[in-house]
Amino acid sequence: MKFNKLKYLILLCIGIFLLTCSIIYFSYEHYKKDTLLKTENTLIESSQNYSVFMENIIDPLKALVENTGILLSDSHFNSPNKIESIFNKIIKEVPLISAMYFVNEKDGSEIKSSGNVNNKVDLRDRPWYVNTSFSDEPIITPVYTDLSTKKSVITLSYAIRKNGNLKGVIAVDIFLEDFYKTFSIITHKENVVNYIVDENGSIVLHPEEKLLGVSTFQPEKTYLDQFTDDEKKKMEDYMKIWNENIERLFRSPSGKIYYSGDLKEKAYVYFNKIPNTHWTIVSRIDYEKVKTDNLLYLIKASSLGFVILIGMGILIYFVFTKIYDIDDLTGVYRKNKLLEVLQKESNRGKKIILFMDIYNFSAINGNYGSKVGNKIIKELTNILKNYLYNDGLLIHSKADDFIFLFHTEDWNNAIQKTEVLNEKLKDLSIKIDNVNININVFLGLTKLNPLEMEDLDTSLFLIEDTLNQLKKTSEKSFLAFPDSHDLLEIKKQRDNKKEELIKAMEEDRIVPFFQPIYNIKEDKIEKYEVLMRIKDGENYLSPFPYIKVAEDNNLIEKLDLTVIEKALKYKSEVDQKDVIKLSINVSGRDLNDSSFLPRVVLLADEYKINYTNVVFEITETQNIKNLDRLINTIHSFKELGFKFSIDDFGTGFSSMQYLKRIPADYLKIDGSFIRDLNENEKNLYLVKSIVSMAKAFEMTAIAEFVENDKILNVLKEIGIDYGQGYHIGKPYKSFI
Repeated sequence: MKFNKLKYLILLCIGIFLLTCSIIYFSYEHYKKDTLLKTENTLIESSQNYSVFMENIIDPLKALVENTGILLSDSHFNSPNKIESIFNKIIKEVPLISAMYFVNEKDGSEIKSSGNVNNKVDLRDRPWYVNTSFSDEPIITPVYTDLSTKKSVITLSYAIRKNGNLKGVIAVDIFLEDFYKTFSIITHKENVVNYIVDENGSIVLHPEEKLLGVSTFQPEKTYLDQFTDDEKKKMEDYMKIWNENIERLFRSPSGKIYYSGDLKEKAYVYFNKIPNTHWTIVSRIDYEKVKTDNLLYLIKASSLGFVILIGMGILIYFVFTKIYDIDDLTGVYRKNKLLEVLQKESNRGKKIILFMDIYNFSAINGNYGSKVGNKIIKELTNILKNYLYNDGLLIHSKADDFIFLFHTEDWNNAIQKTEVLNEKLKDLSIKIDNVNININVFLGLTKLNPLEMEDLDTSLFLIEDTLNQLKKTSEKSFLAFPDSHDLLEIKKQRDNKKEELIKAMEEDRIVPFFQPIYNIKEDKIEKYEVLMRIKDGENYLSPFPYIKVAEDNNLIEKLDLTVIEKALKYKSEVDQKDVIKLSINVSGRDLNDSSFLPRVVLLADEYKINYTNVVFEITETQNIKNLDRLINTIHSFKELGFKFSIDDFGTGFSSMQYLKRIPADYLKIDGSFIRDLNENEKNLYLVKSIVSMAKAFEMTAIAEFVENDKILNVLKEIGIDYGQGYHIGKPYKSFI
């Protein structure tokens, strides 16, 4: 036995090690993809924002030059000192401008911010002058090299006209190094590099100052000689992007360009034209930063993973033997002990096994907390030990499940013992912290034959699973099956039901029916409860027992949403004024899923249904796991306008608790109190009390099972607001 424990311990450690490595690997891969996706999104956002920003920079400069030109057009250009003064003032106020000057069309003379100059070179022959003279708009030149300073520069020029005649051209020079000093801060964002090129592909602005003025089509050798090998590699990337995509870059206002990056993954740059300029903003992924971030994440994830791995290894070493056989909570054996015993006795005939499961234990945990739940398990364990311990092996299987292996092979004796135990456990009340909590235990007795014991795990799972399903549908708290084959046959039938349900869903045969809810005081049908039916040829099948099958196989949410969507769609078509209210059943299971109600909201929005005309009718309250969270959810949806109703009030151990805590608008009285209301005086008093409580909690009372006129008259007398039942209207596929 010790060898087996050691073997399992080693296997567990190896498993945890492999799992940790897998988690680290997949986490790293996910992080890389997520980082790349975020970077690509940032790429587009950055390029677009950058474009708007630069437009807001360039447009005022254009306006400044144009307005200055308009001002000068009114003079006779016979006051160079005045013009020089204007230029100097502008340069002083706009540090980005390096020089400002006017070239006279008449004689080519030049007035600069530094004074009146007669150039040896006639600037009227320059392309920028010629292009400007034919334009009514300010023009930005491509990047060129200033002859005197040997620096990269751009010129912004504007033609001055008077009475339609060209008087000259006003221009400002902006050195790229000044442009860089002012705006380099916005050229790098997170993992994205942003840069600007002109219509010739020359770089106007870039995070690396050394690249200013360099042509991305074919850099001059004098530029490349000053670069390191890594910088030349980057230039090759730029050249590849531009030379391979020149058509798109010049013809399209914006778009993506894919290329193979440093990480050997398909990635892209995003380009965006700046309006009213010949400039293009290009945003590309900074793979060096991406690789660095990925590496740092891998180091952190690996370090954390292996710290956790070492910690878990130490913990497992000290805890493994303690938890291997004995359950810490109950002090009885765990399930592995049962498997061990059955394996040893697999050739000694049939074994009688009793399965025990507490009804709605998850609701008890949700309402009172896990500490109270644990105390209940301990108290129940003591009861079972005192009654059964001498007759076999008691196992705490999981949570609220127990298994008892009888020593005897006498079936009748096992039946007798279980029947007595069943009576003892019926309506059992356990006092915890001065609170009496009623619990009921489901018992399932069966035999295991040697053939089934060859694969114990599978056999026990199938039996437990089938009994758990029967527990939800059976009215009896004790079921006995002399042969476990009977149980497996039941499971087969339920599996067939599951297949029928799935087929009906695939063939779109799930349809909503509507049962009217009658406003007794105003004598009119005001609401309908949405019910489900399954179309079978010309017939419509009741959802029972398909609902339970759906719940057991995680199909209920899809089923519910299908019915709800069809109901809302139908209402939007026939109730175009949107005056009829729909009461939609939501189970405890639905409410445990935080995404269920928001999905219904989306459906209401899709079909333009007013929120105030949707009532969530809470069923199976005993399955609610976290009542506090549900109450907060209800408050949130009530603020939007939705209504809530508590269904089947009066049944179950915790009805009063739900009445006090759930802020519902309606209280639906269980039909078992209504159907014989005019014959059973006790039920009449009880219903009157419920109506009084509903009014005290500001809720509207609804009575189910109104099956005749006499019952309806009694409801009127005792002040019930709404009635529902076959006397008012049966469920039908359309509104009345």
